Amino acid sequence: MAKNLSNKYFVKRQESDEWQDICSIFSGVAILKVDGLNAKGEPINIYNAQWQNSQREDFMITNFDEKGNPVVIRKNTDIDITFIVRQKYANSQIDVLTQHDAFVNYMTNSDVWIKSKYYGGKQVHCICLKEYKPTTEKLFRGDNSYMMGTITLHSLDSPTI
Repeated sequence: MAKNLSNKYFVKRQESDEWQDICSIFSGVAILKVDGLNAKGEPINIYNAQWQNSQREDFMITNFDEKGNPVVIRKNTDIDITFIVRQKYANSQIDVLTQHDAFVNYMTNSDVWIKSKYYGGKQVHCICLKEYKPTTEKLFRGDNSYMMGTITLHSLDSPTI
């Protein structure tokens, strides 16, 4: 088993649950990349207008904190999780298709919390709102079988540490 890929990405189903290492609960699954944990969504409460005879724009922020300071509200972003399922990442003999389907079902059939040590323990509550299909399917090749894919999850809140 590739030890360098374990103990880096964690998931849980309920906020009160304990974090579980993805590589431990889904033998053979290795997370290759998580994009979007540091992204900032576009602002949704700022209105602006530029006039014909000026380069300078007028703007208005519509939300304020308790002290009257303007607060920018942003759209939530998407988190892309790119992964591979392969025998060389497993701690025992696996069926690549079965493990792939189990991982995809876990990540897409309900809301999940994701945490990454690569981002200083940043975590986010998210849900899959888009379709999923594998990007690469190399099955029935013995130990050389593998499947790769990218699951896009929509963040339900801003990522936090």
